[in-house]
Amino acid sequence: MPHIDVLAEGLGFTEGPVWLDDHRIALTSISHGCIYIVDPSGGATERIDTGGGPNGLASGASGTLYVAQNGGVFGASGPAEPGVQVIADRRVEYLVTGLGAPNDLMFGPDGRLWLTDTRSEIDPMAPGDGLPGQVWAVDVSTGHTELIVASGPVFINGLGFTRDGRTLLVTATLAAELLAYRLAPVDAASWRQPRLVHTFDNGWPDGIAVSARGETWVALTAGDRVDVINGAGDRTASIALPAGSLPTNICIGGGPVDELFVTAAHAESLLRIRLDEHGDPLLSP
Repeated sequence: MPHIDVLAEGLGFTEGPVWLDDHRIALTSISHGCIYIVDPSGGATERIDTGGGPNGLASGASGTLYVAQNGGVFGASGPAEPGVQVIADRRVEYLVTGLGAPNDLMFGPDGRLWLTDTRSEIDPMAPGDGLPGQVWAVDVSTGHTELIVASGPVFINGLGFTRDGRTLLVTATLAAELLAYRLAPVDAASWRQPRLVHTFDNGWPDGIAVSARGETWVALTAGDRVDVINGAGDRTASIALPAGSLPTNICIGGGPVDELFVTAAHAESLLRIRLDEHGDPLLSP
């Protein structure tokens, strides 16, 4: 059985965990309007204010952090300009503006920063009223932004890439689906019609992480669990979390890169999952 530890509490509606080079975890707090940096060894937790609703988070060169600023939706701390913020030496600036409601982001195999954009607040009771989701790719050196997916699923959310760099994976939260877009060869049809990889039972998929073995680890919000989906689209494992956790996102890290870090939004906490000696290692992210 996995061992689940609470590393930090009182963090607000948590999202976007990232394993840092100094072996700490950075994460966002949508409701507190800030980034928290948590030391798993018990050191002090740092805070960097961003305002609005910082959602997804990615780490770049020299410790630079990139924030998917949703602009003030999903219970955010207040309004802000939606876009991509960049944090260097604790200074918060904008790299990209003019987006709808950026949700999650990560660096892709082409070196660009890829992000999902839900475009607006989503009403789970009226999903048909939601705008089609979008996917953008940003050159962080120039700020040039390209629209990759113009009409994706409503409430597009987490994203990741297969290990060969040929496929973009995204979660469609309200449809409870994991979807795949082919990157190579690139053609217009592949962006219009993604392939259904997996449909989840009893839970809404949010953030994801892809292991070195090619498995996709998925945070299931309402299900209070993390599911593991293999390359064939089958669920091979499921890790139950404490009731009421509301897991929103995950990342792989740890000293030997064998731990899973989960943001538990309802519990306002950061969780660490460690497998016992009989479990499979998570491998590198």
